[in-house]
Amino acid sequence: MAHLVNLANGDRINLRVQGQILLNESIKNGKTRQTQKEFASTDEAQKACVKKEWESLKKGYVMQNANAKAGEASLHVYVGGGYTGALAFAGAGNDLFVYKCGGYKEGGALDDFLIRLDASGAVKQQTLLPKPLAWQAERVGGILLLDLDHFIFKFDPASGEFSDLSQGLSFKNSKEFTSFVCAAKDTAAFAMFGQIFTFRSGEISPLAEYKSEMKNYTPILCAALDADGTRLALCCKQNEIKILSTLNGEILNEIRGNFGIFDKICFLADGSVLGKERYADKLVCLDAASGERLKPAWLSGECAEADELCVSADGLRLMLIKYDKARVIDLKSGNLRLSFELSHVVKRCEAKFERINGEEFLAVRTDYGCFSLYKI
Repeated sequence: MAHLVNLANGDRINLRVQGQILLNESIKNGKTRQTQKEFASTDEAQKACVKKEWESLKKGYVMQNANAKAGEASLHVYVGGGYTGALAFAGAGNDLFVYKCGGYKEGGALDDFLIRLDASGAVKQQTLLPKPLAWQAERVGGILLLDLDHFIFKFDPASGEFSDLSQGLSFKNSKEFTSFVCAAKDTAAFAMFGQIFTFRSGEISPLAEYKSEMKNYTPILCAALDADGTRLALCCKQNEIKILSTLNGEILNEIRGNFGIFDKICFLADGSVLGKERYADKLVCLDAASGERLKPAWLSGECAEADELCVSADGLRLMLIKYDKARVIDLKSGNLRLSFELSHVVKRCEAKFERINGEEFLAVRTDYGCFSLYKI
């Protein structure tokens, strides 16, 4: 069953598959119209239902399911397709800020936007970005940090104003055109032009320098903060991870091994570091202190690979996504807690744990142009 509503005029569409029949109830201007169509199989009817839902989303309808059970979508909103890798979003309070590709304007320049959604899927605000291509967006305190085409900007949701954080900072290696943003608790770390900085209580402090190694014309660079924001895991070289203190930039540990190139990395609550290998999507777990390669019980079978991964704020739940299959692992028990399918994914998506109105969801932005919330 899919319930869709046009928030602008109140029109509704209810879709339901019954056996091999797709039932379509349309409510417009207070008038109800019902149609049904029979297909050759239940599978064909389900596919037709998904197609009809997608067509409705692109026309401005929002899919809402207030009674969603664990693993079910409570919200689908069409925000438009993104560029490869540019699927950034971040929560702020009970609202969500999602990158929207605006397309080319006259003269070849790009107009991209940050749209503000509430939990119902309503667009509360659309703000023009100062630069196109939002690669990453993270919340720290009451503000957002965005990586806009390798320049880090601060965005204040209250005022709607952007600040270019590259202004007023000194860079020793302007040829290093790579960047990242990561956040945890009340701390954020960001990097651009070969320099890493921390952001705490509105204050920016230089932390360390870096140089990303190139492999097949692609730079190696990914980073993550631990749950307290006191340690930064940095990977900018094949088979090497550095653990830095965010308080003074001291290198706490250097992990070396034959684990390849990571393009995603995160800390787990037990003190280990989980990395995703760039080319094979294999997951590697390493002890952050000793560098020892670990093999937790959950890291096997279908949970040994992922295209996308994210960790809850307390570091106790891990989400692994392979194409359109999401798996939630309880890291305390090591058990697979939930497994479900994601909708409207072509090849990839970006996902985060988000808490909205006191409930925890998996928020997902897909390359097909959909933003969704899944009950977990």
